[in-house]
Amino acid sequence: MFAQDKITINHADSLVGKTVDGEQVREAVGNVSLTHNNLNITCNRVIQYYNLNKADLFGNVKVVQDTLTILAPQGTYYGNESKVVCPVGATLMDPKTTLKANYGVYLFSQDLANFRGNVRITDNKSYTITSDELDYYRNVQKSYARGNVKVVSDSSVIYSDNLVYEKLIGISTATGNVKIESDSTVITSKKATYYEFEKKSIAEENVKIDFLTEDAVVYGNYAENYETRNYSFVKGKASLIQMETKDGKTDTTFIYSDKMESFRNKPEHYIAKDSVRTIRNDFLSVSQAGYYFRDISGKGGVITLARDPVVWKENLQVSGDSIYAFFKEDVDDIYIIRSAFALQQNEIVNSRYDQISGIFMHIKFLDNQVNYIQVDTNAASIYFVYDTNSPNGANRSTGDVIKLFFKEKQVDKVNIFGKPKGTYFPENLVNTDELRLLGFRIRTDKPVRITPSQ
Repeated sequence: MFAQDKITINHADSLVGKTVDGEQVREAVGNVSLTHNNLNITCNRVIQYYNLNKADLFGNVKVVQDTLTILAPQGTYYGNESKVVCPVGATLMDPKTTLKANYGVYLFSQDLANFRGNVRITDNKSYTITSDELDYYRNVQKSYARGNVKVVSDSSVIYSDNLVYEKLIGISTATGNVKIESDSTVITSKKATYYEFEKKSIAEENVKIDFLTEDAVVYGNYAENYETRNYSFVKGKASLIQMETKDGKTDTTFIYSDKMESFRNKPEHYIAKDSVRTIRNDFLSVSQAGYYFRDISGKGGVITLARDPVVWKENLQVSGDSIYAFFKEDVDDIYIIRSAFALQQNEIVNSRYDQISGIFMHIKFLDNQVNYIQVDTNAASIYFVYDTNSPNGANRSTGDVIKLFFKEKQVDKVNIFGKPKGTYFPENLVNTDELRLLGFRIRTDKPVRITPSQ
């Protein structure tokens, strides 16, 4: 048993023994072969410290244990600890993995490698990890990488400060300056977990997802991305920035909410929930639920708002149960379903608001200005009259259908169909506080553009 625990020199071209400070030292040169327990070691030269059970190895060092092989220019083997230290570079190989670094330590009793300096580990097929330092537990094929970590696999590239990779279950957990690149997305965050077999990512803290094929970016506190399903969701101060460029003009849509879902299969769309705010050029809205469908041409689309929605466009305010806004570049049409109400502030007399309400409403825009507003069912309107920009009374009307035509942001013509009724108020009888339709309310909670924190 004693001989088995001691490092044994089995062969050398020459062997010299001596005593240094009371320590038995053997120097073997040429085709050196050593054994210790179930390890076989070969090298060009060895200095063996018999009492310390230590061997300094030089030149073409090769350490073999079953299917494990370690190669190095030089190293030191400690028999009592069953470990080898390779200070000027090492390569570890087994049938499934190759690990290289400028410095390497391997603990045979724990099947643990600690390598540092230009570390590179690969299974030669599906993944490669590079880092400043790495601990590799060979039996369970688990790696702990630190410093400038990069993981390249068939489905993604991961960058981080630190990473734990569990090959057998295909899970990578990264922390610090995390970035995950895949075919259609780039995810950055402070912490992320990537599930290789599912092609799924979970990111936390300062999350940013770039959708490479949609010119869109989503931010939030937490995100899950499912690559094969082309689906993601973000929650916690979620925000979407989606850019469209055509003929040299760029239109940008901003959507903010507590939670946001992204569906990247055609038709591409986003669903926002809770405290939803939308900004697209001069189109502003708030609601508790929002849906954004991109046009298949990649230019424009439809924004659908529900649960107490309000829309502003310049001095126009629109509300109802549900609102649908259609875009190409600027807004083309807005449809309001049930409890429809629109008011527009006069640019000259700010205390006066043209108003129209009913069950259904259609607002048509031409050259980014209101062309007409049509209301169907229980229609009512109040609009103010001007004579060369001077106030000149007001008209109040009701009917089954009312259509207001606008010119230069003022009512120019009115058509009323089905049981029309109208009252004209001369200027001296106009009381703006009384000339208000049921449901009149000025909203001041317009959304403002937010710069996501990164």
